Amino acid sequence: MAEPPPTIEKSKKINVINKQTIHKICSGQVVLDIATAIKELVENSLDSGATLIDIKLRDYGKTCISVSDNGSGVLEEDFEGLGLKHHTSKLQEFSDLTQVNTFGFRGEALSSLCSLSKLTIITRHLTSEHGFKLQFDRNGILEKKEAYAREIGTTVHVTDIFKCLPVRAKELQKNLKREYTRAIQVLYSYCLVSTQTKITCTNSVSGKSNHVVSTANSSDILSNINVIFGRKSSNGLVKLELLPPDETTLQEYNLPNNTVIDFEWICYVSSCDHNIGRSAPDRQFFYINGRPCDLIKISKLINHIYHKYNNKQYPFIFLNLKLNKQSTDINVTPDKRTIFCTQEHLVLATLKFSLTTKWDNLQGSFTVTPLPDLQLRIKRAISPTNTDPPAKRLQNLHSEPYNQKEEYLQKYIEKKSIQCDTDNDENCDIQTYVSQIKILSDVEMSINILKIKQKLGESRSQKQKFTNTNTRIKYKVQMDSTQNSNAENELKRELTKESFHEMEIIGQFNLGFIIARLKEDLFIIDQHATDEKYRFEKLNNKTQLKTQKLIVPKSLNLSSLNEAILIEHQKTFEDNGFFFKINSEGKSESGHRVDLTGIPVSGYWQFGKDDIEELIFLIREGGIENKENHIYRPSRVRQMLASRACRSAVMIGTALNNNEMQKLITQMAQMENPWSCPHGRPTIRHLLSLHLTHK
Repeated sequence: MAEPPPTIEKSKKINVINKQTIHKICSGQVVLDIATAIKELVENSLDSGATLIDIKLRDYGKTCISVSDNGSGVLEEDFEGLGLKHHTSKLQEFSDLTQVNTFGFRGEALSSLCSLSKLTIITRHLTSEHGFKLQFDRNGILEKKEAYAREIGTTVHVTDIFKCLPVRAKELQKNLKREYTRAIQVLYSYCLVSTQTKITCTNSVSGKSNHVVSTANSSDILSNINVIFGRKSSNGLVKLELLPPDETTLQEYNLPNNTVIDFEWICYVSSCDHNIGRSAPDRQFFYINGRPCDLIKISKLINHIYHKYNNKQYPFIFLNLKLNKQSTDINVTPDKRTIFCTQEHLVLATLKFSLTTKWDNLQGSFTVTPLPDLQLRIKRAISPTNTDPPAKRLQNLHSEPYNQKEEYLQKYIEKKSIQCDTDNDENCDIQTYVSQIKILSDVEMSINILKIKQKLGESRSQKQKFTNTNTRIKYKVQMDSTQNSNAENELKRELTKESFHEMEIIGQFNLGFIIARLKEDLFIIDQHATDEKYRFEKLNNKTQLKTQKLIVPKSLNLSSLNEAILIEHQKTFEDNGFFFKINSEGKSESGHRVDLTGIPVSGYWQFGKDDIEELIFLIREGGIENKENHIYRPSRVRQMLASRACRSAVMIGTALNNNEMQKLITQMAQMENPWSCPHGRPTIRHLLSLHLTHK
């Protein structure tokens, strides 16, 4: 019987996409969110030579964004091209890109806003006798023009942004406040760099208008910093001089010794004093030739160097690189925040040497003030040969590398006697601490697979059933400290909460680890780390910190945005023990409406303004409105809770029976994030696949 001829699929005709569809697709790529919309409109105002820019938001920008300026306005003959794509007065050819001195240049922003919202422009050019009100359709075509009274300048109204895109509109509503805070952060970058220009912004919700930010025609960057973030924000800021890198630094970045520095910068950074830095990297602003941008490698470098001097905080950074335009490409992404630079290695080398030199000099001028509350006195001798039993409590034992802890303890062992003068029973018979270190040092080793196989006691025939050449090997990341992130992602992908209930206990290894099997895979579980994480999450979700009322309320000097976040999420701060008095009568200036009336206290832990600012940053970045069951905690509160959880968790060196081991594994199914303890120590790792043990 003859086979039927093969079916030949007809070629699908390739058709041109209609202009309206193209317009929608491209517009969605240019204006991605409220921050981009505000950025584009502010840039247009600055490009027009405006010295006064007023931004008004309604409902965080969702209902309306209005930007007014006193710039040069728009000529009547240019009205038709305002909303059309690829129309601009700044470019004639591609080569003109290297000569652009303004923010915008591709004629995309207003066109995109026409497609994504209802756009109205009111403008009067300096040569016109009166202004005009212009309305555009979705395709950017001018559909209505009428005379309108206005002073010289331009006002743009963007109404109901993303309303025509249901999915985008829903996403905006879901993350509205988070997008709003990001938009204000972007606005800050323009407020800082724009000297001789007054920029104001207000946000109106339910008819009530709140002041967000205001500059004051300052003539220099430092004045703008003081106006925007308060005068205290400039305390400890230092101006970074540009120093040519030395030979060692040049070699590190593969640069020749005769390299010439052909760029300049304006840079302000925090000193490395531990009271000057910030608890979060929320005030770091980068520019190339005055254009706000994202310089990821430069940001990482500065923070990395800073942490060598102050590893608990982040610096304030204002860095405006003045580079040769021929060496930069700003036409990389629609928002123009990603910039390619041929001088990148030279900039990094110069920054590294200049920062290190500056902070080395500042470090040398520090004075150390001893803590008055801690006193040491002789009580009894401690012998390193003492064989005390393992301690029931462990104080942050794995928050430092093992070799550092051993070195630290050895200094105490060599002393004849020591005792901490405190009634707190949580501080540190030293010898029991030493015994725990010795146990952990024994555990810190590469685990011998042969010994594990011997403990399992499985015969060759029993392992045969797991052998299947077609079975997928799920876990491929090696058990290595440099692979922690990859290993954790692999576990998240392959394991579910139900997986922990299905695990079979094999036994305990070295009095510190549980060996468990899930089908053909073996896992090793740190008994202390996993119990600590379970207790930490429980404490984090339920602990209500005690509050110490202040005799005299303390006024907080916050930026307008941070103040608004604090007021809106006051309950989150109260959960952490902070209480405030809000002066809402309108008598107080924006940024000075909040008085601190109570602070959290717990034992020897005390908290203050740095913790408040860090909590504001966490709320702003995390979108707290979407995580009602999650309690944000400042890092120092987390450290305190982690310390409590650590001391009460099952210790390394404790023998466990089968029921106790099963309980620890069952707890992992109840955790929000069971993959590592609060100090970063892994709780579980894949040990081996039994497919690979058969020969």
